[in-house]
Amino acid sequence: MLLACSVENAHTRLGVFDENRLLFESSLTTDPGKSVDEYAILISSIFAMYKVELATIHKAIVSSVVRPMNVRMVQVIEKLTQVKPLLVGPGVKTGLNIKTDMPSQVGGDIVANAVAAVSRVKGPLVFIDFCTATTLTGINAQGELSGVVICPGVRSALDSLSANAAELPKIALEQPKSVFGKNTIDAMTAGTIIGNAAMIDGLLDRIALEWDLPSLNVIVTGEYAEWIIPYCRSNHQILHEPNLTLHGLKLIHQLNERHKTS
Repeated sequence: MLLACSVENAHTRLGVFDENRLLFESSLTTDPGKSVDEYAILISSIFAMYKVELATIHKAIVSSVVRPMNVRMVQVIEKLTQVKPLLVGPGVKTGLNIKTDMPSQVGGDIVANAVAAVSRVKGPLVFIDFCTATTLTGINAQGELSGVVICPGVRSALDSLSANAAELPKIALEQPKSVFGKNTIDAMTAGTIIGNAAMIDGLLDRIALEWDLPSLNVIVTGEYAEWIIPYCRSNHQILHEPNLTLHGLKLIHQLNERHKTS
């Protein structure tokens, strides 16, 4: 079985695959202050909760956008499974042609998402990841990663608003009652949820215009996708895939295995 691990700014996502079937996915807080042993305890507890034996893991892959966590997570997985994971980075085969100024700056999560996205929908397409930052990535008609839009994330923007405006409280996300709020919390909720949906609508429309297309194929992922997408009003075809990153990591690992044996 394969263990896929995506280290992101706020959370670290884990997925275990039996061939192409995802047995379980889970997440824990990304904390560079935690030691190898602390992460090992947390991950072994997750495996126990899902009743999967660590001894059944014979392959592993890690992507990370938190540099201090790169080596640490590799060490954690080696300690738990005695398997040296493939770390997504320079030299790793992805099958992806990245047409940006500095391809090495494209995060491992975006690369994994792109690999999974093009396996599902042929270009041109856009995939959106609603995490600490909200990113929109373009895949052109030739299947090339042609560029990225980076916006403030849903939760990080809301927390920044609360932190920098003395009269605005820290609030939980909830569905807005209407566009206009009649109290502070409802007003912040509407601005966050409907405001982000309107931003996505506008960006997708501008991308479609730039690509001279009537509409776009769009794949969305990330922990805040389910909050925002129901309020989008554009005519683009939107597919929600919560485990896009994990599936992309699986495909990257499979590609590198085939390359190794060919």
